[in-house]
Amino acid sequence: MNDKLIETFLDEAHELLDGLEDHLLNLERNPSDIEAMNAAFRALHSIKGSASMFGFEAVGAFAHEVEAALDHFRSLSLPATPELSDAVLRSRDHIRALLDTPDSASTEEREDLIATLAAISGKVTEVHEVPPPVTAPKKIIDFNSSALKTFRIRYKPSADAYHRGVKPESLIRELKELGEASIRCDAVGIPPLSALDPETCYLSWTVLLTTSVPKSAIADVFIFEEGSSSIVVEEADQDDVIDGNEVRKLGEILAARSLPEKDIDAALSRQRTIGDILVKDLGTPKAVVDDALFEQQHARNIVQAAREESDRKTIRIRSDKLDGLLNLVGELVTVQAQLSQTVKDSGDRHLHGISDYVKRLAGELRATSMELRLVPVDSLFAKFKRLARDLSKNLNKELELRLEGGDTEIDKSVIDVLNDPLVHLVRNAADHGLEQTADRIRMGKPPAGTITMKAQHAGAFVRISVSDDGDGLDREKILAKAIDRGLIAPDLRLADEEIDQLIFKPGFSTADAVSSVSGRGVGLDVVKTAIDQLGGILTVHSQKGKGTEFNLDIPLTLAIIDGFLVRSGVRMYVIPLSSVDSCFERERPLEPERLIVRGKDFIPYVSSRDLFGQDEEAPVREEVVIVSIFDSKLALGFDQVIGGYQTVIKPVGEIARFATGISGAAILADGGIALILDVAALARSHKNSIPTV
Repeated sequence: MNDKLIETFLDEAHELLDGLEDHLLNLERNPSDIEAMNAAFRALHSIKGSASMFGFEAVGAFAHEVEAALDHFRSLSLPATPELSDAVLRSRDHIRALLDTPDSASTEEREDLIATLAAISGKVTEVHEVPPPVTAPKKIIDFNSSALKTFRIRYKPSADAYHRGVKPESLIRELKELGEASIRCDAVGIPPLSALDPETCYLSWTVLLTTSVPKSAIADVFIFEEGSSSIVVEEADQDDVIDGNEVRKLGEILAARSLPEKDIDAALSRQRTIGDILVKDLGTPKAVVDDALFEQQHARNIVQAAREESDRKTIRIRSDKLDGLLNLVGELVTVQAQLSQTVKDSGDRHLHGISDYVKRLAGELRATSMELRLVPVDSLFAKFKRLARDLSKNLNKELELRLEGGDTEIDKSVIDVLNDPLVHLVRNAADHGLEQTADRIRMGKPPAGTITMKAQHAGAFVRISVSDDGDGLDREKILAKAIDRGLIAPDLRLADEEIDQLIFKPGFSTADAVSSVSGRGVGLDVVKTAIDQLGGILTVHSQKGKGTEFNLDIPLTLAIIDGFLVRSGVRMYVIPLSSVDSCFERERPLEPERLIVRGKDFIPYVSSRDLFGQDEEAPVREEVVIVSIFDSKLALGFDQVIGGYQTVIKPVGEIARFATGISGAAILADGGIALILDVAALARSHKNSIPTV
């Protein structure tokens, strides 16, 4: 069989498995989420069919067994049990092993999973009393439209509706054609069978409709029911249900609707579902919880439909093809710079016009090709939902993972490198950052510890933070361990920030015993090494009793940058333009300086001649460039500032690779070489150079 076809199948299967994991985690949090159940079933069904087609019989056969167990719950509209979610998650891992390393996949594990799934399905005998809300078929809706609104429609036909020839179900179907609809039928008004009149309408409907049509179009559906039946159409505020691209939790929705916070906290501290506790134990009206659940499910349908619509507009391209395109664009940028330099020496206006046109086209092509490589950080963050779930079970701690800024985009090659460092940080936050549940309750904290992963843009950098609300770093213990291992002298006094940096020493750990999950410090040297190789900065901030935050400041891209070309003697340097804060000219100081004053700021200063050396005589005046990376600033002195320069980052040789402050090289228009400055490393190395007053 064609290798390319098999490779395409494997890529699609891996995507389906990632989606399956996401659906199962949603199902574990909300066992009655019928859409998550259906989505998980569809993913397994697709894997089963495709695997058999491409000769992966073992995958197809096993996927069929897992699919049968899910279908048993799905067809009976039963909520998922924790045992089912856990077994299907383990089965998902086994399917991946069968695809990637079939020879090492355990036959015993497969047989055990099949037996477990069969036993789980065999235990289920009761049909759930409350059917899930009926959802409309998926339609193509412009979810980015500013005209999109959600309406809540309450329709109670009059008792004589059937006598008047009205078919309420037909009106509901008309509503479904107007947009994305969730429908709930209220049957509480139906009397006992002995008192039931088959010609009387006892039902009522509540419909949540997300659409771009005006309110008048909804009223037109009920034009012949006005004055006869009860019809209420009101615009629903979805802000308390949807936060960006995420659906809020039930407790957050109810809190936004003025339900007492003490009741919500009391419900969250128990093991049953929050809705069940609020209704049965705390006296919350069932209708209030049902309405919130109904709107939450509708919000999930909208978010899922928006994602599916986005997926329909995308195509899959191999990353090596994008790399090839970017390399060609990089060569074009270099040739364009050479062309501009050649034309600059020519007096031909026609050539100048052509050169400017080529420069504009090259710039647009460069921007487009760079955007093709940018992917949302959400694709990286999504993998940690399963990790957090497994850590919670392994450590016997209540744990909640919050993801923020998932739509922040970063170069795919950078994302590939970030996975392992973030795994280390999350594992350490769960193991040593968060306290045991009983300890948190005793300290007055919520029982469930929170780990937050957040991404945000800052110029040419992306800051990814991993924070926890645990007890913070134990600096006394860290210092004692460092002294015990001979890393520092016993009489040496260190600031808190310097003590925090000790956890990045190779092999450093404050753990008293080795466990399956690393303690804070184990593996953090690996994190620092990976971030340094990316040209980024790793910092840690901790407050006793409040928690710890790790910040990873990563370059947005590793390929092409807009630079600021400067000269020192005969050497040329490029500063990333996004890091340039300001520049000015001044008389070269006669005495060495470590600090300059700009306005109210005291900024560390260093001459490029002192940094990199220069034999040529220094000119009388120098030009100073102030660079900034997040909270740090540094003033760099050069002989001349030449101006903006778009350049391709080229790797440097082995000797220059170890030079502080150098991240790469660039080919100039005349064929010469310019070194690209790593302003993050320079700012970090001179951060503490301000003299103590």
